[in-house]
Amino acid sequence: MVLSEAKELVGKVCSVLYTDRNGTEIEVTSKIYDATYVPLYGGYLVTAKDDIRFDRICSVCTVEQGASSVTVATNVMERVAA
Repeated sequence: MVLSEAKELVGKVCSVLYTDRNGTEIEVTSKIYDATYVPLYGGYLVTAKDDIRFDRICSVCTVEQGASSVTVATNVMERVAA
């Protein structure tokens, strides 16, 4: 994922699958507040629950909440920027 793709997710509720420092996959569903670049660390997604580094993200899906169910609208696959 690159910064321009992540900026498109700002303000949306997304389900983010990422790995922690031990390699364990974690999935959180949260509102994306910002996508930013931190010098010496790289790109970050700022969510209501966590700040997630771009290089740890496996997949991101936007989630639209309807009247009775949750539907996956879009899928943004991982892309590593060097």
